Parts: sequence; C-alpha cells; structure tokens
Amino acid sequence: MKILQMSYKKRGTIEFVFEDFPHSKVTMAPIKGYYFVRAIKWSRRDRAVTRHDLEKFEWAANQALGTTAFYRKRKAFRIPSSQ
Repeated sequence: MKILQMSYKKRGTIEFVFEDFPHSKVTMAPIKGYYFVRAIKWSRRDRAVTRHDLEKFEWAANQALGTTAFYRKRKAFRIPSSQ
C-alpha cells in the first residue's frame, strides 16, 4: 500500500494518508520499536477499513520508517498479502 502523506504529531505519533484511502487519516503510535494503528479518522468517501487493511497500513508504515525488524518480532506477525 502506497503512502501519500506522512506528518509527525505530538507524543511520537505519526499521521498517514494511504493511496487506497485518500480521504481518511491513519494515526500510528510507537510501541516496542515499531508503529501500530492507534486511530483512524475515517471518511465516508472511502470504503470501510478491514482488519486486513490495518495490517497493510502497519506494514507499509514500518517499512517506510525502517522499523520492520521490530515489527517482525511481535507475537501476531504476518506479512500482509496484496489481496
């Protein structure tokens, strides 16, 4: 999933806009060296966000930030498929 926009916020959080959801903002927060989805400001103009989409958001963000080594160590790690 392609990142269209990334901006740093308070307390280490980062806000992303992704290609498949251009009208929704995804806020990610750091935990144990990697970033996870904390909140989504969802827009009705985008389709509903699924669990699979959340995993793709996390994977793309952690790749962009260079934290995939920490992300791979989490308990529920799976590389999201491109479905």
